Formats: sequence, C-alpha cells, structure tokens
Amino acid sequence: MFGQDWKETVNQARRLYKKGDYKEALKYYKRAEQLAPNDVDLSQEIGQTAYKANDFKTASEHFEHLAKTAKTKQKEIQAKTNLGESRMKQQDYQGAIDTYKDVLRLDQDNEKARQRLMEAKRLLEQQKKQQDKKDKENKNQNKDNQDQDQQNKSDQDKKEQQNKKQQDQQSQGNKSEKQKLEDKETERKLDEFSKQEQHTKKRLDGSKGTTGGSKARKDW
Repeated sequence: MFGQDWKETVNQARRLYKKGDYKEALKYYKRAEQLAPNDVDLSQEIGQTAYKANDFKTASEHFEHLAKTAKTKQKEIQAKTNLGESRMKQQDYQGAIDTYKDVLRLDQDNEKARQRLMEAKRLLEQQKKQQDKKDKENKNQNKDNQDQDQQNKSDQDKKEQQNKKQQDQQSQGNKSEKQKLEDKETERKLDEFSKQEQHTKKRLDGSKGTTGGSKARKDW
C-alpha cells in the first residue's frame, strides 16, 4: 500500500487530506514519518491530520513535540494552542488548563486562550462533580451489596440452624423410637425368661414331689 519513497508517500497523504479522507491520510503520514530522514519533521501535518481524524492522542503527541522544538515564539504559541484543543477533545481538562496558561504566559492578550482556559476550568469542575457523584453512587451500591450479602448470610445461618434443629429433632425421635423398640424387646425377653423360669420351677417341683412320694410309700 505504501511506496518506499517517503516523498511520494507524503504527497499521497496530502492528496488524501485534500479529499477529506483524514484517517487514510494519517496512515500515509505515519508511514512517511518512518521513511523520512531524521532532519525532516512532519509533526505539523501529522498533528493537523490526526486532529481531523479524531485521533486526538496522536495529535497531542505531535503538537507537544512542535511546542518543544519551536524556533519562534509565535510557532510555540500556535503549537500549544493546538495542544490545548487536542487535550480538550480528550477531556484532559487539567492538561488543557496547564497548556492555555502557558499560552497566556507567552501572550497575555490572547483572548481565545483566556476563554478556552475558563471553559476548561468549568468543564474540569463539572467533571469532578460527576466523578464525585459516581464515586458516591458506587460507594452506596457497594454498601447495599454488603448489606444484602450480610442479610443473605444471616438468612442462610438461620436456615442452617433450622435444618440442624429439625435434624436433631428427627434424630432424637428416631433414637426414642429405637429405645422404645429396644425396651419392648427387653421386656419380651424378660417375660419369656420369666415364663421359662416358672415352667422350669414347676417341672422341678413336680419331679421332687414324685420322688418324695415314692420314698414315703416305701418307708411306710
């Protein structure tokens, strides 16, 4: 897609820029920047193209570079003004405030920079309020979640205690029923033993009576 001649690549980027195809133009500019000699600076064109392509991060990087390498005061003012606008688009309002202050230090009568500084301050204050509101909502939501978790845990504990109580009652009932059966079995065995004992006693008593009678007749 890209030619190896950086000049031709730049020309293609410029043609696309004129057509309004900023995103495609930016691709060619970035390629040309890689191919161009070290003494060739395409930051101005890349920054403008990136801004129009809504790539404000790339635009900020190149405008910041231009501000640092500017040879004249006017070029530095222009670069920082563009940098301020790029930071505004990124909602980096504190960064924009710092940049517009730099512009006003260089040009105290720059009314545009003064207005944009006021706008950046207003938006920063609004952003902080929204963030504070969001943090508060998140804090409340976390508290509600914690309360709900605590309630769920309490309900679960109650349920477990109830289940344990039912199990204990059932176990106790089973134990009582088992004890009753064991008691009945014991009584039955004791009854049988008693009957056997009585039967044995009668049999022995009968046997003794016969023997004694016979002996008495003989002695008689």
